[in-house]
Amino acid sequence: MNDDMVIACADLVGRAGAAGFEIGYAGDENGPVEEARWYAVATYQGARLISDEHRSPTAAALGLAERLLTGATCRCTSPVSLSDTRAGCRWQLVGQRWEPGCDAAPVAVSGGKRGDVAAMRQALAQVPQGGNRAARRAAQRRRSQ
Repeated sequence: MNDDMVIACADLVGRAGAAGFEIGYAGDENGPVEEARWYAVATYQGARLISDEHRSPTAAALGLAERLLTGATCRCTSPVSLSDTRAGCRWQLVGQRWEPGCDAAPVAVSGGKRGDVAAMRQALAQVPQGGNRAARRAAQRRRSQ
């Protein structure tokens, strides 16, 4: 098991505003380890995001992280990208944490309870296009280098 991947997934789930996180396996407790099917679940208000039928907890955690990041919007307001060949803010695993490629400040969510996707969307809508002033300045510095 890659502890970094599992810890990074749990951290990402929390940063994404989930109300809960679970990782476990389905199968016979006394059966061979190779036959266990691992899953990871992020719980939001009224919704569960699941990655299941994996051969290891590492694969389940990676699957859930990919589901969370695919189609997501970064705090800089760009789409999240998991590949250098795709447009958007490039996210990557750095140690025990998924990190964005931008320097934008985290988005503060006020109102709503933890896991409230509508409140998260409303907070992100308040961020100016291209990110806040610090993010725009950092992007300008990168372009001029």
